[in-house]
Amino acid sequence: MSVNRSEEIKVGHTRPIVASVNETMSALKIGRAKLYELLNSGELESYLEGASRKIPWCSIETYVQRRLAEEAKRRGRAA
Repeated sequence: MSVNRSEEIKVGHTRPIVASVNETMSALKIGRAKLYELLNSGELESYLEGASRKIPWCSIETYVQRRLAEEAKRRGRAA
């Protein structure tokens, strides 16, 4: 089975497996500098595909879940 270049491979037919830098910035509502800070620190995983940086959606979701857990823990201590 061949996939045309214009077609995106999607997981569960909801979205692509990876996001671009711009898509990640939009999804997380952060700027480019903050995104690269997260990438350089290892908070988000990524790889280069040619000249394009790709961020797996699972890495984005894991980051959000980790931040939510940290926030819940912080609120538990403050209470």
